[in-house]
Amino acid sequence: MKKISLFNKRPTTVKRKIAVPIAGLKIGMEIIELDRPWLETPFILQSISIRSVEDIIEVSKYCEYVYIETSNTQWLDHTGRDIKKSNHNYSPKITTDCTAEFNAAMSLHTDAKELTRSFMDDVRLGRAIDVKQVKSTVSACVQSILQSPEALLWMSKLRKKDKHEASHALDVSLLAISFGRYLGISEDDLHNLGIAGLLHDVGKMRIPNSLLQKNTPLNEQELSELRQHPLFGRQILMSHPDLYHGAVDVAYTHHETLDGTGYPRKLKASGIRDITRIIAICDTYNDITSDQSYKKGKSSLQAMKAIYMQRGTKFDELLVQEFIACIGLYPSGSIVELHSGEVGIIISTNYQHRHLPKVLVLLCRNKSQRREKVVDLAKSAESAKRSDFIKNLLPNGAFGIRVESYVNNGLVLN
Repeated sequence: MKKISLFNKRPTTVKRKIAVPIAGLKIGMEIIELDRPWLETPFILQSISIRSVEDIIEVSKYCEYVYIETSNTQWLDHTGRDIKKSNHNYSPKITTDCTAEFNAAMSLHTDAKELTRSFMDDVRLGRAIDVKQVKSTVSACVQSILQSPEALLWMSKLRKKDKHEASHALDVSLLAISFGRYLGISEDDLHNLGIAGLLHDVGKMRIPNSLLQKNTPLNEQELSELRQHPLFGRQILMSHPDLYHGAVDVAYTHHETLDGTGYPRKLKASGIRDITRIIAICDTYNDITSDQSYKKGKSSLQAMKAIYMQRGTKFDELLVQEFIACIGLYPSGSIVELHSGEVGIIISTNYQHRHLPKVLVLLCRNKSQRREKVVDLAKSAESAKRSDFIKNLLPNGAFGIRVESYVNNGLVLN
Protein backbone atom coordinates (compact mmCIF):
# COMPACT_ATOMS: atom_id res chain seq x y z
CA MET A 1 0.00 0.00 0.00
CA LYS A 2 1.41 3.37 -1.00
CA LYS A 3 2.04 5.73 1.87
CA ILE A 4 1.06 9.28 1.05
CA SER A 5 3.53 11.77 2.26
CA LEU A 6 3.16 15.45 3.07
CA PHE A 7 6.35 17.41 3.42
CA ASN A 8 7.22 18.87 6.77
CA LYS A 9 9.44 21.73 7.85
CA ARG A 10 11.72 21.56 10.85
CA PRO A 11 13.04 24.65 12.64
CA THR A 12 16.75 25.37 12.61
CA THR A 13 18.67 28.36 13.92
CA VAL A 14 20.23 30.74 11.39
CA LYS A 15 21.32 34.32 12.08
CA ARG A 16 21.16 36.85 9.27
CA LYS A 17 19.24 39.94 8.16
CA ILE A 18 17.25 39.62 4.96
CA ALA A 19 14.88 41.87 3.01
CA VAL A 20 11.32 40.58 2.70
CA PRO A 21 8.55 42.11 0.55
CA ILE A 22 5.29 42.73 2.40
CA ALA A 23 3.68 39.84 0.50
CA GLY A 24 6.30 37.53 2.03
CA LEU A 25 5.61 38.41 5.65
CA LYS A 26 4.36 35.59 7.84
CA ILE A 27 3.09 35.41 11.37
CA GLY A 28 6.00 34.82 13.77
CA MET A 29 8.53 37.00 11.92
CA GLU A 30 10.43 39.79 13.70
CA ILE A 31 10.89 43.03 11.73
CA ILE A 32 14.09 44.83 12.70
CA GLU A 33 14.29 47.48 9.95
CA LEU A 34 11.93 49.20 7.50
CA ASP A 35 12.43 50.45 3.96
CA ARG A 36 12.12 54.00 5.32
CA PRO A 37 12.96 55.86 8.54
CA TRP A 38 10.99 54.66 11.57
CA LEU A 39 9.97 58.26 12.29
CA GLU A 40 7.95 58.30 9.06
CA THR A 41 5.74 55.56 10.51
CA PRO A 42 3.71 55.13 13.72
CA PHE A 43 5.95 52.24 14.84
CA ILE A 44 7.92 53.88 17.64
CA LEU A 45 9.64 50.81 19.13
CA GLN A 46 11.89 50.28 16.08
CA SER A 47 11.00 46.58 15.98
CA ILE A 48 7.78 44.80 15.15
CA SER A 49 6.69 41.28 16.04
CA ILE A 50 4.25 39.91 13.46
CA ARG A 51 1.70 38.13 15.65
CA SER A 52 -1.46 38.42 13.58
CA VAL A 53 -2.85 39.12 10.12
CA GLU A 54 -3.69 42.64 11.31
CA ASP A 55 0.00 43.29 12.00
CA ILE A 56 0.85 42.47 8.37
CA ILE A 57 -1.94 44.74 7.13
CA GLU A 58 -0.75 47.62 9.31
CA VAL A 59 2.84 47.33 8.09
CA SER A 60 1.63 47.14 4.47
CA LYS A 61 0.11 50.61 4.81
CA TYR A 62 3.57 52.16 5.16
CA CYS A 63 6.17 49.85 3.63
CA GLU A 64 6.96 48.03 0.39
CA TYR A 65 9.48 45.73 2.05
CA VAL A 66 11.10 45.24 5.47
CA TYR A 67 14.12 43.52 6.99
CA ILE A 68 13.75 40.59 9.33
CA GLU A 69 16.09 38.78 11.68
CA THR A 70 16.05 35.06 10.93
CA SER A 71 17.66 33.99 14.20
CA ASN A 72 14.38 32.82 15.74
CA THR A 73 13.06 30.24 13.30
CA GLN A 74 13.75 29.37 9.73
CA TRP A 75 11.76 26.49 8.38
CA LEU A 76 13.64 23.88 6.37
CA ASP A 77 12.18 20.92 4.53
CA HIS A 78 12.52 17.45 5.96
CA THR A 79 10.81 14.10 5.61
CA GLY A 80 8.90 13.84 8.87
CA ARG A 81 5.37 14.17 7.48
CA ASP A 82 3.39 11.86 5.31
CA ILE A 83 2.89 13.73 2.01
CA LYS A 84 5.65 14.04 -0.59
CA LYS A 85 7.09 17.32 -1.75
CA SER A 86 7.28 17.58 -5.52
CA ASN A 87 10.55 18.04 -7.38
CA HIS A 88 8.58 19.95 -10.01
CA ASN A 89 8.41 23.73 -9.84
CA TYR A 90 4.79 24.54 -10.60
CA SER A 91 4.58 27.69 -12.69
CA PRO A 92 1.23 29.15 -13.70
CA LYS A 93 0.50 29.38 -17.40
CA ILE A 94 1.12 32.90 -18.69
CA THR A 95 -1.78 34.04 -20.80
CA THR A 96 -3.03 37.33 -22.15
CA ASP A 97 -6.53 35.99 -22.73
CA CYS A 98 -7.94 36.27 -19.21
CA THR A 99 -11.52 36.09 -20.47
CA ALA A 100 -10.97 32.73 -22.18
CA GLU A 101 -9.19 31.38 -19.09
CA PHE A 102 -12.02 32.58 -16.85
CA ASN A 103 -14.71 31.11 -19.12
CA ALA A 104 -12.90 27.75 -19.25
CA ALA A 105 -12.73 27.67 -15.46
CA MET A 106 -16.40 28.57 -15.21
CA SER A 107 -17.36 25.71 -17.54
CA LEU A 108 -15.21 23.21 -15.63
CA HIS A 109 -16.60 24.36 -12.29
CA THR A 110 -20.17 23.95 -13.53
CA ASP A 111 -19.45 20.41 -14.74
CA ALA A 112 -17.63 19.47 -11.54
CA LYS A 113 -20.43 20.80 -9.39
CA GLU A 114 -23.03 18.81 -11.32
CA LEU A 115 -20.94 15.65 -10.96
CA THR A 116 -20.59 16.24 -7.21
CA ARG A 117 -24.30 16.85 -6.85
CA SER A 118 -25.01 13.69 -8.84
CA PHE A 119 -22.85 11.31 -6.81
CA MET A 120 -24.11 12.79 -3.53
CA ASP A 121 -27.70 12.28 -4.65
CA ASP A 122 -26.74 8.70 -5.58
CA VAL A 123 -25.40 8.12 -2.07
CA ARG A 124 -28.58 9.55 -0.54
CA LEU A 125 -30.56 7.06 -2.62
CA GLY A 126 -28.33 4.15 -1.57
CA ARG A 127 -26.43 3.83 -4.85
CA ALA A 128 -22.68 3.36 -5.30
CA ILE A 129 -20.34 6.26 -6.06
CA ASP A 130 -19.03 6.38 -9.62
CA VAL A 131 -15.36 6.36 -8.57
CA LYS A 132 -14.07 6.62 -12.14
CA GLN A 133 -16.05 9.78 -12.71
CA VAL A 134 -14.89 11.26 -9.39
CA LYS A 135 -11.25 10.62 -10.31
CA SER A 136 -11.73 12.12 -13.78
CA THR A 137 -13.33 15.26 -12.37
CA VAL A 138 -10.62 15.76 -9.74
CA SER A 139 -7.92 15.21 -12.38
CA ALA A 140 -9.40 18.00 -14.53
CA CYS A 141 -9.50 20.32 -11.51
CA VAL A 142 -5.87 19.55 -10.63
CA GLN A 143 -4.69 20.34 -14.15
CA SER A 144 -6.67 23.58 -14.19
CA ILE A 145 -5.21 24.74 -10.87
CA LEU A 146 -1.66 23.77 -11.86
CA GLN A 147 -1.95 25.91 -15.00
CA SER A 148 -4.09 28.78 -13.71
CA PRO A 149 -4.03 28.75 -9.90
CA GLU A 150 -6.71 31.37 -9.23
CA ALA A 151 -9.29 31.06 -11.99
CA LEU A 152 -11.01 27.82 -10.94
CA LEU A 153 -10.75 28.58 -7.23
CA TRP A 154 -12.58 31.84 -7.78
CA MET A 155 -15.51 30.07 -9.37
CA SER A 156 -16.21 28.66 -5.90
CA LYS A 157 -16.00 32.04 -4.23
CA LEU A 158 -18.31 33.63 -6.77
CA ARG A 159 -21.04 31.02 -6.79
CA LYS A 160 -24.64 31.92 -6.06
CA LYS A 161 -26.02 30.91 -2.69
CA ASP A 162 -26.58 27.17 -2.79
CA LYS A 163 -27.69 25.05 0.15
CA HIS A 164 -26.70 21.78 -1.50
CA GLU A 165 -23.76 20.01 0.16
CA ALA A 166 -22.20 19.56 -3.28
CA SER A 167 -21.11 23.21 -3.34
CA HIS A 168 -19.24 22.90 -0.06
CA ALA A 169 -17.63 19.59 -1.04
CA LEU A 170 -16.33 20.98 -4.31
CA ASP A 171 -15.13 24.19 -2.68
CA VAL A 172 -13.11 22.25 -0.10
CA SER A 173 -11.64 20.04 -2.80
CA LEU A 174 -10.51 23.04 -4.87
CA LEU A 175 -9.13 24.82 -1.81
CA ALA A 176 -7.17 21.72 -0.82
CA ILE A 177 -5.71 21.30 -4.31
CA SER A 178 -4.76 24.97 -4.45
CA PHE A 179 -3.22 24.84 -0.96
CA GLY A 180 -1.37 21.65 -1.84
CA ARG A 181 0.00 23.31 -4.95
CA TYR A 182 1.22 26.21 -2.81
CA LEU A 183 2.90 23.77 -0.43
CA GLY A 184 4.63 22.19 -3.40
CA ILE A 185 3.45 18.63 -2.90
CA SER A 186 3.53 16.04 -5.67
CA GLU A 187 0.90 15.92 -8.40
CA ASP A 188 -0.20 12.44 -7.28
CA ASP A 189 -0.90 13.79 -3.82
CA LEU A 190 -2.76 16.77 -5.28
CA HIS A 191 -5.16 14.22 -6.80
CA ASN A 192 -5.43 12.50 -3.42
CA LEU A 193 -6.15 15.81 -1.69
CA GLY A 194 -8.80 16.65 -4.27
CA ILE A 195 -10.55 13.29 -3.86
CA ALA A 196 -10.41 13.48 -0.06
CA GLY A 197 -11.79 17.02 -0.11
CA LEU A 198 -14.59 16.12 -2.49
CA LEU A 199 -15.69 13.17 -0.35
CA HIS A 200 -14.99 14.46 3.17
CA ASP A 201 -18.65 15.20 3.97
CA VAL A 202 -20.26 12.36 2.03
CA GLY A 203 -21.62 10.96 5.30
CA LYS A 204 -24.00 13.92 5.50
CA MET A 205 -26.04 12.24 2.79
CA ARG A 206 -27.35 9.94 5.54
CA ILE A 207 -28.42 12.93 7.64
CA PRO A 208 -32.02 14.14 7.10
CA ASN A 209 -32.14 17.01 4.61
CA SER A 210 -34.40 18.95 6.94
CA LEU A 211 -31.57 19.01 9.48
CA LEU A 212 -28.89 20.03 6.98
CA GLN A 213 -30.97 22.94 5.69
CA LYS A 214 -32.46 24.11 8.96
CA ASN A 215 -32.72 27.91 9.07
CA THR A 216 -31.83 28.25 12.76
CA PRO A 217 -28.85 27.01 14.83
CA LEU A 218 -29.05 23.33 15.81
CA ASN A 219 -29.93 22.25 19.33
CA GLU A 220 -27.89 19.69 21.26
CA GLN A 221 -29.90 16.71 20.05
CA GLU A 222 -29.64 17.84 16.44
CA LEU A 223 -25.90 18.49 16.81
CA SER A 224 -25.46 14.99 18.20
CA GLU A 225 -27.25 13.58 15.15
CA LEU A 226 -25.20 15.68 12.74
CA ARG A 227 -21.97 14.54 14.39
CA GLN A 228 -22.67 11.02 13.21
CA HIS A 229 -21.75 11.97 9.65
CA PRO A 230 -18.02 11.09 9.96
CA LEU A 231 -18.99 7.53 10.94
CA PHE A 232 -21.47 7.35 8.05
CA GLY A 233 -18.82 8.71 5.68
CA ARG A 234 -16.39 6.00 6.70
CA GLN A 235 -19.01 3.31 6.19
CA ILE A 236 -19.92 4.61 2.74
CA LEU A 237 -16.34 4.93 1.48
CA MET A 238 -15.19 1.60 2.95
CA SER A 239 -17.56 -0.08 0.49
CA HIS A 240 -15.53 1.34 -2.43
CA PRO A 241 -12.18 -0.55 -2.44
CA ASP A 242 -11.04 1.11 -5.67
CA LEU A 243 -11.13 4.54 -4.00
CA TYR A 244 -8.06 6.28 -2.58
CA HIS A 245 -7.81 4.85 0.94
CA GLY A 246 -6.85 8.16 2.57
CA ALA A 247 -10.29 9.56 1.70
CA VAL A 248 -11.81 7.11 4.17
CA ASP A 249 -9.59 8.42 6.96
CA VAL A 250 -10.35 12.05 6.08
CA ALA A 251 -14.12 11.45 6.07
CA TYR A 252 -13.80 9.80 9.49
CA THR A 253 -11.39 12.25 11.17
CA HIS A 254 -11.79 15.71 9.62
CA HIS A 255 -13.59 16.98 12.75
CA GLU A 256 -10.92 15.68 15.12
CA THR A 257 -8.66 18.35 16.67
CA LEU A 258 -5.07 18.36 17.91
CA ASP A 259 -6.12 18.93 21.53
CA GLY A 260 -8.48 15.94 21.60
CA THR A 261 -11.74 17.89 21.84
CA GLY A 262 -13.03 16.96 18.37
CA TYR A 263 -15.36 14.19 17.29
CA PRO A 264 -16.30 11.38 16.88
CA ARG A 265 -13.32 9.70 18.62
CA LYS A 266 -11.59 12.62 20.41
CA LEU A 267 -8.28 11.77 18.75
CA LYS A 268 -5.23 13.85 19.63
CA ALA A 269 -2.50 15.17 17.34
CA SER A 270 -0.67 11.86 16.98
CA GLY A 271 -3.78 10.22 15.53
CA ILE A 272 -4.49 12.88 12.88
CA ARG A 273 -2.75 12.53 9.53
CA ASP A 274 -1.45 15.50 7.59
CA ILE A 275 -3.91 15.16 4.75
CA THR A 276 -6.72 15.37 7.30
CA ARG A 277 -5.14 18.46 8.86
CA ILE A 278 -5.13 20.17 5.46
CA ILE A 279 -8.75 19.27 4.73
CA ALA A 280 -9.81 20.43 8.23
CA ILE A 281 -8.37 23.91 7.62
CA CYS A 282 -9.95 24.17 4.15
CA ASP A 283 -13.29 22.88 5.48
CA THR A 284 -13.38 25.45 8.29
CA TYR A 285 -12.31 28.35 6.05
CA ASN A 286 -15.05 27.54 3.55
CA ASP A 287 -17.66 27.15 6.29
CA ILE A 288 -16.85 30.58 7.73
CA THR A 289 -16.77 32.43 4.40
CA SER A 290 -19.91 30.81 2.92
CA ASP A 291 -23.50 31.86 3.41
CA GLN A 292 -25.35 29.28 5.50
CA SER A 293 -29.08 28.77 5.84
CA TYR A 294 -28.98 30.54 9.22
CA LYS A 295 -26.04 32.97 8.87
CA LYS A 296 -24.20 35.16 6.40
CA GLY A 297 -20.67 34.29 5.37
CA LYS A 298 -17.80 36.34 6.79
CA SER A 299 -14.84 37.86 4.98
CA SER A 300 -11.71 35.92 4.10
CA LEU A 301 -9.76 37.93 6.67
CA GLN A 302 -12.25 37.11 9.44
CA ALA A 303 -12.01 33.42 8.57
CA MET A 304 -8.21 33.47 8.65
CA LYS A 305 -8.27 35.24 12.01
CA ALA A 306 -10.65 32.63 13.46
CA ILE A 307 -8.45 29.77 12.22
CA TYR A 308 -5.28 31.49 13.42
CA MET A 309 -6.71 31.89 16.92
CA GLN A 310 -7.07 28.10 17.08
CA ARG A 311 -3.62 27.24 15.76
CA GLY A 312 -1.85 24.61 17.82
CA THR A 313 -5.05 23.57 19.60
CA LYS A 314 -7.52 22.77 16.83
CA PHE A 315 -5.32 23.14 13.75
CA ASP A 316 -1.72 22.40 12.79
CA GLU A 317 0.18 25.63 13.55
CA LEU A 318 2.62 25.42 10.64
CA LEU A 319 -0.11 24.57 8.15
CA VAL A 320 -2.22 27.49 9.41
CA GLN A 321 0.62 29.91 8.74
CA GLU A 322 1.17 28.44 5.29
CA PHE A 323 -2.57 28.58 4.54
CA ILE A 324 -2.75 32.28 5.43
CA ALA A 325 0.21 32.95 3.14
CA CYS A 326 -1.45 30.87 0.38
CA ILE A 327 -4.80 32.68 0.49
CA GLY A 328 -3.19 36.09 0.85
CA LEU A 329 -4.52 39.23 2.45
CA TYR A 330 -6.34 40.62 -0.58
CA PRO A 331 -7.31 37.88 -3.07
CA SER A 332 -9.07 38.78 -6.32
CA GLY A 333 -12.84 39.00 -5.95
CA SER A 334 -12.70 40.41 -2.42
CA ILE A 335 -14.88 43.39 -1.55
CA VAL A 336 -12.82 46.12 0.11
CA GLU A 337 -13.27 49.53 1.69
CA LEU A 338 -10.53 52.06 0.98
CA HIS A 339 -9.28 54.67 3.44
CA SER A 340 -11.21 57.21 1.37
CA GLY A 341 -14.44 55.43 2.37
CA GLU A 342 -15.04 54.19 -1.18
CA VAL A 343 -15.97 50.53 -1.70
CA GLY A 344 -15.07 48.22 -4.57
CA ILE A 345 -13.99 44.78 -5.80
CA ILE A 346 -10.40 43.62 -6.16
CA ILE A 347 -10.13 42.64 -9.83
CA SER A 348 -6.42 41.88 -10.15
CA THR A 349 -3.70 40.70 -7.77
CA ASN A 350 -0.31 42.39 -7.82
CA TYR A 351 2.02 39.41 -7.35
CA GLN A 352 5.03 41.61 -6.56
CA HIS A 353 3.15 43.72 -4.03
CA ARG A 354 0.11 41.78 -2.88
CA HIS A 355 -1.13 44.62 -0.69
CA LEU A 356 -1.46 46.83 -3.79
CA PRO A 357 -4.02 45.20 -6.12
CA LYS A 358 -6.28 46.83 -8.70
CA VAL A 359 -9.73 47.74 -7.39
CA LEU A 360 -12.95 48.40 -9.30
CA VAL A 361 -14.51 51.19 -7.22
CA LEU A 362 -18.31 51.00 -7.13
CA LEU A 363 -19.47 53.15 -4.18
CA CYS A 364 -18.63 56.68 -3.07
CA ARG A 365 -17.38 57.45 0.42
CA ASN A 366 -21.01 57.91 1.56
CA LYS A 367 -21.70 54.40 0.14
CA SER A 368 -23.92 55.65 -2.69
CA GLN A 369 -23.38 54.30 -6.20
CA ARG A 370 -20.88 56.10 -8.39
CA ARG A 371 -19.57 55.75 -11.93
CA GLU A 372 -17.23 52.76 -11.91
CA LYS A 373 -13.50 53.41 -12.00
CA VAL A 374 -10.42 51.20 -11.72
CA VAL A 375 -7.82 52.24 -9.15
CA ASP A 376 -4.33 50.70 -9.36
CA LEU A 377 -3.11 50.85 -5.76
CA ALA A 378 0.49 50.34 -6.91
CA LYS A 379 0.32 53.65 -8.78
CA SER A 380 -1.39 55.27 -5.80
CA ALA A 381 1.54 54.12 -3.66
CA GLU A 382 4.00 55.74 -6.07
CA SER A 383 2.15 59.05 -5.75
CA ALA A 384 1.75 58.61 -1.97
CA LYS A 385 -2.03 58.77 -2.33
CA ARG A 386 -2.78 56.76 0.81
CA SER A 387 -6.52 57.50 0.68
CA ASP A 388 -6.66 54.76 -1.96
CA PHE A 389 -5.09 52.13 0.30
CA ILE A 390 -7.24 49.31 1.65
CA LYS A 391 -8.81 49.87 5.06
CA ASN A 392 -11.12 46.86 5.47
CA LEU A 393 -11.98 43.56 3.83
CA LEU A 394 -15.75 43.05 3.59
CA PRO A 395 -17.84 39.89 3.06
CA ASN A 396 -19.55 39.21 -0.25
CA GLY A 397 -22.91 41.01 -0.19
CA ALA A 398 -21.66 44.01 1.81
CA PHE A 399 -23.54 47.20 0.86
CA GLY A 400 -25.55 45.14 -1.62
CA ILE A 401 -22.50 44.19 -3.73
CA ARG A 402 -22.62 40.56 -4.93
CA VAL A 403 -19.42 39.75 -6.80
CA GLU A 404 -21.05 36.95 -8.78
CA SER A 405 -23.52 39.45 -10.27
CA TYR A 406 -20.65 41.48 -11.71
CA VAL A 407 -18.92 38.34 -13.01
CA ASN A 408 -22.13 37.21 -14.71
CA ASN A 409 -22.26 40.61 -16.37
CA GLY A 410 -18.76 40.21 -17.79
CA LEU A 411 -16.33 41.27 -15.03
CA VAL A 412 -13.08 39.28 -15.33
CA LEU A 413 -10.91 38.65 -12.25
CA ASN A 414 -7.25 37.74 -12.62
